[in-house]
Amino acid sequence: MIRLLALLLLLAPAVLAQQKPDVLFIAVDDLNDWTSYLGGHPQAKTPNIDRLVARGTAFTNSHCAAPACNPSRAALMSGLRPWQTGIYTNNDPAQGVMKDTLTLNRHFLANGYNTQGGGKIYHGYGSEGRTDSWTKWEGLFPSIPEHEENMTGLNRGHFDWGPVNAKPSDMGDYKATDWAIHQLKTAPADKPLFLALGYIKPHLPWYVPQEYYDRFPLAEIKLPVTKEHDLDDIPKAGVRMAGPEGDHAAVVKADQWKKAVQAYLATISFLDDQVGRLLDGLDQSPRKDKTIIVWWTDHGWNLGEKEHWRKFALWEETTRTSMAIIAPGVTKPGTTCAAPVDYVNMYPTVCELTGLPVPEHVKGASLMPLLKDPAAKWDGVAVCTHGKGNHAVRDSDWRYIRYADGSEELYDHSKDPYEWTNLAKEVGMSEIKARLGAVLPKEEAKATSAEKKKGEGKGKKKKSE
Repeated sequence: MIRLLALLLLLAPAVLAQQKPDVLFIAVDDLNDWTSYLGGHPQAKTPNIDRLVARGTAFTNSHCAAPACNPSRAALMSGLRPWQTGIYTNNDPAQGVMKDTLTLNRHFLANGYNTQGGGKIYHGYGSEGRTDSWTKWEGLFPSIPEHEENMTGLNRGHFDWGPVNAKPSDMGDYKATDWAIHQLKTAPADKPLFLALGYIKPHLPWYVPQEYYDRFPLAEIKLPVTKEHDLDDIPKAGVRMAGPEGDHAAVVKADQWKKAVQAYLATISFLDDQVGRLLDGLDQSPRKDKTIIVWWTDHGWNLGEKEHWRKFALWEETTRTSMAIIAPGVTKPGTTCAAPVDYVNMYPTVCELTGLPVPEHVKGASLMPLLKDPAAKWDGVAVCTHGKGNHAVRDSDWRYIRYADGSEELYDHSKDPYEWTNLAKEVGMSEIKARLGAVLPKEEAKATSAEKKKGEGKGKKKKSE
């Protein structure tokens, strides 16, 4: 009996570890709602992404906490909003805040998980601020040379696209998928696995092999649905974010709009193939039946709507994301949830799903009630921030935008899904604006970039992506 008890004590840590589910944590850069299941573009072909989200619950009204890589990822991984951290834009350094914050991966590491990270999880590995946050950090994977080729003739840096003479296996995301599959199949069984895989594509430049462009013949390409003079009822602060005289004017002048749409669709299709390979690898691994999958894209992307390109704005196309959670024993396959959610909901949700305590600093609401019942009552709204004082609030029917100068936009999605008619100045809208505006902060942290020494960073700089 004594020997048996001793044996049980030795085995207990491994047994307890195996009671915790594994987590496959997939981040995607710059993918908006151009997936088949969300219908963001009628020609999008994403059978593998569709296959992934169909395994659990897809959130069809999910939004980033900030429409740029750095602040979006910092918010999701810390559970803190931009106005709490001062990380508002890509130009606001994150490492000073993140190094003293119990980030999501650091929390899993401290609770006995084998935390493996590779690809793009934070906006640059240094953004996390520490080197003791992973069991192993693999980093970025070598890819084809992606210096600025200027294939389009626009001469606008990595705002460029075109087919490249390469095989899919030459691409970094292909190699990242190979690495993740290897981890799923070979990671030690005596510890639960937190595997974070960050896909780079469809981030610019849209350089992928010719075969992906061939899937979308240029003559058949459909442009996004737009309205002429759409910026006429938008305040100056919003027009400045749109920047119509920049990317959009250049694209139209060079007759590159259809080619850009083709390139984005092609790059998404390349990503989708990697997702398919990843799912097949998971299914062939010993972890198949006990792995939670968390799928998220860091923000949306505009391709000419409101004469705007890229992220860096507060409209639907820039804040809406592709997000899904597959949790064996909790979610039901093929379910969708239309509740308005954002990425500060992610940290507490993953904790609850894995039985980890929620850290004191994490105040977001867990999505567990919606995972159990996608139609459950939900009082939350999605909030997105782009620069100090600029915020968007999204509920089931409305988008309310308030800029730092007090100017506003208001859209009724039940009647105006493209956000063509700004109702902010219309009679009878005060109650709606007040209700949605009530969730916005009364005080906001100083931007971390403002902490730079006086005189640093002078001169005009390109937007960081």
